[in-house]
Amino acid sequence: MWLYSILFSAGFLTATLVAYLFRVRGMQLIRNLQTEREALLGEETRIFTFLHEIGETLSHDQSLRALHDEIVRGVSRVVDADGGALYLLDLRQGTHLVPASLTEFSAPLINLPADLADKAPGKALHSFLQMKSAPRGDGLLGKIFDAQGPINFGALRDWATLFSALSSSQAGQFVMAAPVTIGTRRMGVLAVTRAAEHGPFTPHAFEVFRAASEQGAFALANATIQQEANDKRRMEEELRSASEVQRILLPQSAPEMGDYLIAASNLPAKVLSGDYYDFIPLDDDHMGLVIADVSGKGFPASLVMATCRALLRGQAAGELSPTAALAKVNRMLFGDIREDMFISLAYCVLDRHVPRITLSRAGHDAPLHYSRRTGAVTTLKPPGLALGIDGGRVFERVTKDFTFDMEPGDCLLLYTDGVNEAVDAAGDEFGMERLHQVFLAAAPSGADSVLSAFQKALADFVGGSPQSDDITLIAVEKR
Repeated sequence: MWLYSILFSAGFLTATLVAYLFRVRGMQLIRNLQTEREALLGEETRIFTFLHEIGETLSHDQSLRALHDEIVRGVSRVVDADGGALYLLDLRQGTHLVPASLTEFSAPLINLPADLADKAPGKALHSFLQMKSAPRGDGLLGKIFDAQGPINFGALRDWATLFSALSSSQAGQFVMAAPVTIGTRRMGVLAVTRAAEHGPFTPHAFEVFRAASEQGAFALANATIQQEANDKRRMEEELRSASEVQRILLPQSAPEMGDYLIAASNLPAKVLSGDYYDFIPLDDDHMGLVIADVSGKGFPASLVMATCRALLRGQAAGELSPTAALAKVNRMLFGDIREDMFISLAYCVLDRHVPRITLSRAGHDAPLHYSRRTGAVTTLKPPGLALGIDGGRVFERVTKDFTFDMEPGDCLLLYTDGVNEAVDAAGDEFGMERLHQVFLAAAPSGADSVLSAFQKALADFVGGSPQSDDITLIAVEKR
């Protein structure tokens, strides 16, 4: 009986002990689960905070710099990193990765000069890194930029071959990094770092970094596209404003000049034109008539055009020799325009009382002269060099004044190469033969008819094909 009591007591104690142990283990398990739950909730909160702050930045701050900083700070917080860095590809050259945002305690991801090699992350090193770009294919940044996805590098000492010399301040740092992409377009590199004493990033932290870096890249892509659209709209507005100014510079109407009737038109191929024409009062009895074509298109050509116009107006007053005026303009222009740019120009001086025109052809398309008396069209080809090609000696030796008579019923046509080089859908040019034919048919009816005939002929010829070059025409009729 006593033996049974002892065994019963021992069994009771064992069961009690087992129950106690299960309760302790259960409480410990619950505490562990609570700790993990709190960690997950904290991580979830950090992720939602990161996404919210990015959204707030996109909503209230239009600068990309603010978004860059928010992405780096936010991703660093989410994975409990000590620092972070965002490098973006230089869009002008596309050859270097440029620091867009770096926190003060981000590990150096590039080669350091000797005087900074052993400096711990801080202000001095941070100032250097903010100013230092790196070739897109070199070192650690190059490996990240070319990677297919995020990489958990672990300690940088394991990647010493990616550095020309790995400093001690770099060797113990832990790094996770990812290429920043928009579709198939590589934009840069995002990296987070942790100091050696804080230990490596866990596999779970790497998965969180993968998700956060994707969200950051998505936000950056949207902001970049929006910024590019805003820049494009702003540029278009500026171009439209410049186009309005350019149109103001063109004569609003042809002046009265004795027995001469003048008609002119300018049709730009783009928003801005590299062609121009002008009527310049020289004195009470003489007027200058100019047509010009600047090599190239767009904004640079329009600036050179405006400069040429201003210089010619300044030099032409009182000068009855068109070549003499152009020689002065050429000397002034030569040092101020790019080597690959020049201006072809034809400049005529009309006399109110004498039926004779003096022409200087500075490398421009040869004007056409229709004679009512003969019923023929003559191509006027006096020699001349385009403006801006030579400093003056060759230009002044080659370019000469040329005079011809204008009898009643005669017509003169000045044009730019946008006329004869207009192309149709098949790629065929309007050509000089058609140009002569249209002019010969319309010239007997006067200057206005010449412009109308060319506008119709060109529209019929090109059909729906886009205009490839500026088209400028001046017709001068002697009544």
